[in-house]
Amino acid sequence: MRCIKIRNTNDDLTAAISSATIAMSITAIQKKSKKLAITLLFITILLGIGFLINKYFEWGHHIKDQIYPGSAALALRGQGDVLFYGLYYFMTGLHALHIIIGLIFITVIARLILKDKIDSGNYVLLENSGLYWHLVDLIWIFLFPLFYLIT
Repeated sequence: MRCIKIRNTNDDLTAAISSATIAMSITAIQKKSKKLAITLLFITILLGIGFLINKYFEWGHHIKDQIYPGSAALALRGQGDVLFYGLYYFMTGLHALHIIIGLIFITVIARLILKDKIDSGNYVLLENSGLYWHLVDLIWIFLFPLFYLIT
């Protein structure tokens, strides 16, 4: 379990850094630095993918241990664990879905920047993608202590 807590601390850092990179991309486009904005969005995308890869390994660890909703091993652990893991899979899965949506949104925005449809005079869509990404990060800030710090 210690390894999972360390990995999830890395998730917090990944979320914080990805929030910073998308915010910096907005500043870069405002300062007419298209290349920097694209680079920062690319870094944000890589961080988001890294977060999802970590969740894949985390879920895989639990599934390997036969701990998933409906499993006999989980049922033997008691109703508290059944409820905890049901909420854990639902909430982290829903969060992962929103990360995937955000990554698609950011990718579309990056393509629009490359096509000069988003620039220093018209960057509202980039700001909206940043706001969405910040919201997804904020949700993680609440999920992290709920599932990984409170025992």
